[in-house]
Amino acid sequence: MRATLTPKSILFGTTLLASVAVAAGAMAQTAPAPATTSGGAESNTLQEIVVTGTRIPRPNLEQATPVSVVSPTVIQQAGPANLGDIIAQLPAVGSTTTVRANSNNFGDTAGISSIDLRNLGTSRTLVLVDGQRHVNGDVSFNAVDVNSIPPELVDHVEVTTGGASAIYGSDAVSGVVNIILKKRFEGLQMDAQAGSYDGFGAKYKASVTAGKDFLDDRLNLTVSAFYNKENAIWVRDVPGAHNYGTITNPADIGGATPSGFYSYPSPIRNDGIPDRIFVPNVGSDYVTPNGTLLNAGTFNPQFMFDSHGRLIPVAARTGYNSFAFGQLPQNCQDCYFGEDLNQETSPIETKGGDFRLNYDFSDHLHGDLDAKLVQSNVQNVIQPSFTFADYQLQPDNAFIQPDLAAALAGTAASDYPYIAEFEQPGGRSQNIRRRTFRIVGGLNGDFDAGFAKVNWDGHLNYGRVSTLIRNNDLRITSNFAAAIDSVIDPATGQPACRINVPSAGAPTAGSGYDAEANAAPGCVPFNPFAPGNNNASAFAYSFGSFDTSDTLSQEDANLNFNFDTSRFFKLQGGPLGVAVGAEYRQERTKSISDPTMVAGLTENTANNSSGGYNVKEAYVELSQTIFKDYAPFLNELSVDAAYRGADYSTVGRVGAYKFSGDYGPVSWLKFRTTYSRSIRAPNITEAFLPSSSTYFNGTTDPCSVENIGSHANYAKNCAAAGIPPNFVANTNAGILGKISGNPNLDPEKSISYTGGVVFQPTELIPGLAVTLDYYAIKIKNAITQVAGQDIINNCYDSANLDPTFCSLFTRDPVTHNINFIQTTYVNASKLETSGYELHVTYVHDVSPVTQRWDFTKGLTGTFSADINADYVVRLRNFPFQSDPNTYHVLEGVVANNGNEGTPQWKGLADFTYRQGPTTVIWQVRYVGKGALFNTDPTSVDRSEALNDPYAKAVFYHDISVHYQLGDHFGGRLSGMEVFAGVNNVFGEGAPYQTIGTGNDVGYDLGRFFFAGFRYRQ
Repeated sequence: MRATLTPKSILFGTTLLASVAVAAGAMAQTAPAPATTSGGAESNTLQEIVVTGTRIPRPNLEQATPVSVVSPTVIQQAGPANLGDIIAQLPAVGSTTTVRANSNNFGDTAGISSIDLRNLGTSRTLVLVDGQRHVNGDVSFNAVDVNSIPPELVDHVEVTTGGASAIYGSDAVSGVVNIILKKRFEGLQMDAQAGSYDGFGAKYKASVTAGKDFLDDRLNLTVSAFYNKENAIWVRDVPGAHNYGTITNPADIGGATPSGFYSYPSPIRNDGIPDRIFVPNVGSDYVTPNGTLLNAGTFNPQFMFDSHGRLIPVAARTGYNSFAFGQLPQNCQDCYFGEDLNQETSPIETKGGDFRLNYDFSDHLHGDLDAKLVQSNVQNVIQPSFTFADYQLQPDNAFIQPDLAAALAGTAASDYPYIAEFEQPGGRSQNIRRRTFRIVGGLNGDFDAGFAKVNWDGHLNYGRVSTLIRNNDLRITSNFAAAIDSVIDPATGQPACRINVPSAGAPTAGSGYDAEANAAPGCVPFNPFAPGNNNASAFAYSFGSFDTSDTLSQEDANLNFNFDTSRFFKLQGGPLGVAVGAEYRQERTKSISDPTMVAGLTENTANNSSGGYNVKEAYVELSQTIFKDYAPFLNELSVDAAYRGADYSTVGRVGAYKFSGDYGPVSWLKFRTTYSRSIRAPNITEAFLPSSSTYFNGTTDPCSVENIGSHANYAKNCAAAGIPPNFVANTNAGILGKISGNPNLDPEKSISYTGGVVFQPTELIPGLAVTLDYYAIKIKNAITQVAGQDIINNCYDSANLDPTFCSLFTRDPVTHNINFIQTTYVNASKLETSGYELHVTYVHDVSPVTQRWDFTKGLTGTFSADINADYVVRLRNFPFQSDPNTYHVLEGVVANNGNEGTPQWKGLADFTYRQGPTTVIWQVRYVGKGALFNTDPTSVDRSEALNDPYAKAVFYHDISVHYQLGDHFGGRLSGMEVFAGVNNVFGEGAPYQTIGTGNDVGYDLGRFFFAGFRYRQ
């Protein structure tokens, strides 16, 4: 794939208490089941929720492991949002792998939305559907695409964080998300809603679900169909987008300002003056839509062109960002501004159907079947292909116009300028069709084994994702080299490719046209001046569309039993609870690409590949309440333990365990804790990805003069590597490289700890529950794909040159520029995080208050509040096995070392007032302040690096109103609910420094309006 120009870059043993339950169903307390209204909405009656954190069912607040619940009310009232965005509102969930985050990239993950607990990576978050595994979203992406699970089918979501491998197996290092679907539905429900930002980013959703009981209610059949659509959002549409980037601060340089701002002295370090300042209109005058010619001696822009290919004055920079970027005039005719070409969100259309069957064979044997087919269509637009001084203009080029010829008069052929330009208008694109098929069948029941009544369940699970990716407008390398080398054919007087005109001779030696000898017949000349004016045949010869077909399948079989020892063993608190089970899982992948791509003839190369593994697992879990209501200050004491052993075809035998307990001195106060060891084996991509060509984009060189003083070790190590003083690097264009899997990876191991308190003053303040928990996770041998930038940084940022990383890239021996990077998956030293979570829920009937005065009697109803806050104390990455004391600081940072958006504080609060048919919801979301600079201890600049070094803290306010029509209109619309709302009422946007950089995914884009209806019969 071709490089991306990136002016901005040059330029979550733990707890998750952040429930977003609004009212009913949010608090896990023992109470009658909730009633429903004629419109299907939940009442305010509290209900017991048995949740995911254990195979031995118990209510949430009676567990030692904290669990949060996203209620059906929240899901229904979120507007036309996908499930991933709804879950990402939880303070402990990162936004780094949502649809927005997976847009505008060169991978195959566009349109996918996945869940990243604790910002520890999606591959460490296990996503289940009804307690069963779900096939991942893509061959190269080890995470479930929750976009393939429409919110309309979801009853609620249960989230447990911290090491859960002893309960559920590998991939549950940072936690488990269990998506519970609606079951035994009876009646008809239709939903439709639409919404939009202020003039852009429209979203639409519609669904219909029908269910009916048969055979004296023993059989239930439910069928659903759904359709969701999100339009594209371009960065240029986002309020506040003005191509912000950074330039070197003119007030902080150690020497004279060079003319033209094409180079700049290194800023003075630690002098109290910001090294770089944020300014608007940062773009490129080197690689441009209409073409730029670069001086052969200085490689500065020498000529620029308008849309007709005519010469125009070279744009005057007013600030220096880097070699190919600077601050430029806003109305520059031939400048590249990233916001003009970059998508904030790729358009996605999702449609599908689901069939569910539940059958009671007897009182002791039940069967269930769930089958679905979902198709997503995504168009991911990427910036155009470009050439960055790859070809030197030839004096006899057929498209040189008189004004350029005059300007070049007397110039030797060896001094002719080099061509830099975007090669086609509109950019490259990917049309992605992703089909997810999944079928799960199971039996469950109970039997009397003599020693106990045993409950059991068994399931067979098959999932398959088939993805067809059409890569459009990829440059055919040799064809383009021939097409751009054109001359005037003396026989016709018309432009022709040099390879078709024998008399034209060869191009100037070393001018970059070597590949043209391998061009296909039928060459059509390509005009490099205002290339958008080339005709269709020119584009058809030099560019093409090429397909990649990927298949990922998952097969899983599991059998689980649980019982208690009440018939033969009891303590004062009750019997011992026991759960045992076994599971077998197999996963396979296959990727087939167009032969032209496999042969390396296009800018985006690929290899055919296949891989797979299987794992056999067995577990045991024990739970014992030692005493209950025993004596004063001995109200309750419970302990739990679990162990899971696994045998992988790749890494062999591994084991995970968990210990937990809770102690309640009084009925309204409880202390709880967990300690667990989790494991994660390398997945298919990490172990088996074949060596494939790629480009590393937005890379900066630590040895370049503007960067060399920013870390304590850079200067010493760069000198030791032979980099000359005052070296200015050119890394604005992507660097060629390769990526591969690593079959020698070790499984990663983690230790998780939680400790917290549960406060429920039921008699003093009915309806109030408060939990506060501390969590800590430490992952050793963390499996990571080393980013190109991290490879380079890690080479020079260690105490000495680190051969583990320095051996993975090369430099040109003459220019010293980095020209190749090899990356793979490695076991890093460790990854760790810790923090605190607060969760407060309160439900109160306000009638006793409002009935006191006549003027408030009309306000009779129920008020509920759900408040969540998460504070990240540490999120640290220790990347060096050879230097285990060096680490990257990720907490409190908006953008650092590839981790986007980990502010130390995040919060979510929902306040609901329900009166008769009317419900009003006010939601407040909080994103804390985040650093935009490198906060590593080895960083020299720290906050001095930028004049505005922090992204501001932001509050977002969402308000929605829901009304059940009931008996209105003569009762003809009984069962109908209408609703409307505004998210981000005050129009708060992302911090200006983050817009369009990929670091804005945790923020809103503006005010969002939505409306819809829900009909239940």
